[in-house]
Amino acid sequence: MVYDSCVKRPFASSSSQTSSDVDAWLRRHGPLGPDAPQPLVAARTAGVWVEDNAGHRYLDFSCGASAPLGYNHPDIIRAINEAGHAPPSESVEWPARVALMHKLAELVPGGTNRRVLLVDSGREALARAIQLAQVETGKRRVQYLSEVRDNSFQISPDTAALVVHPLDPRLKQARQVCTETRTLLVDDETGIGPGTTGRMFAIEWSEIRPDLYVLGRGWAAGLSFGACITGSSKLHWTSATPGGTAGCSAALELIRLLTEGLLAQSVKSADVLSARMAELGGPGFEATACGRGLVWTLVFPPGTIPADGFAARCSNAGLLLHRVAGCSVGVRPPLIVQEPDIDTAVGIMQQVLAEFRP
Repeated sequence: MVYDSCVKRPFASSSSQTSSDVDAWLRRHGPLGPDAPQPLVAARTAGVWVEDNAGHRYLDFSCGASAPLGYNHPDIIRAINEAGHAPPSESVEWPARVALMHKLAELVPGGTNRRVLLVDSGREALARAIQLAQVETGKRRVQYLSEVRDNSFQISPDTAALVVHPLDPRLKQARQVCTETRTLLVDDETGIGPGTTGRMFAIEWSEIRPDLYVLGRGWAAGLSFGACITGSSKLHWTSATPGGTAGCSAALELIRLLTEGLLAQSVKSADVLSARMAELGGPGFEATACGRGLVWTLVFPPGTIPADGFAARCSNAGLLLHRVAGCSVGVRPPLIVQEPDIDTAVGIMQQVLAEFRP
């Protein structure tokens, strides 16, 4: 991809800062200390590509949840520039915030009679969802479906909220149990970008209706943003904050792009990725590839291929992957990914897998 005029250069105020300066400062002042693994420091970015100061280029297949349009998308830059400086204020309401509330309420399946709370992060949105569930039910406990390892889970009588991942195959059972126990079902979509599964909300594939939807910064193309949407107007908060302002214009532009063709385009790219992931492997390949749309995960059996080692070697070869946890590596390209990008990424993964084979 050609880097064009929309590409931003970090540290533009001081061209004397070198990559060695940045590395030294990060080790000295970074939050994890000098022995922590140091991240790739970007010098230039565009689309699905990141380039460092040494001129090494990387395909970013890790950013789909947080930056579903990749980097420096011209329409997002335009929207941000047109919005100007509109900081959050307790005394002033910005039209873009209200417009986004209305748009998100329209997007949720099942009607527009919703309440929308905008905040500054997905983590804050989840906290406010849990808080609302506790107030509504009069109960305090929070349970997470991801922590349940079988299908015989039970909800404690004092549970206010069950937080679920939108692609968990047990969602229908979870919905039934929540209804029976007067527990609010919270759909946590903060780890999945809008449209990356082929539907605007990933939970639409399950055909169930949660009580609360929680969204993260992927909905604002990576800017600070979070949102919580209720399943009905009967649920509402007793107080709100003026958060989410920085990402509202970007979120509205992202939604426009999705509804005007980007979502359909990404579905075609997802079909290509699915086919290529099915081809991944060969003799000695020990991993399970599972996914939907542009959201895929490679799970390596314990004691076989180390997930961190696999991701590190892919990075050295020019491919950035999402390190999920334990034995899992996430393949999360942005919505704008093209077939040649997918071919390159899968080729690198094949190459790295071959290096681990005996």
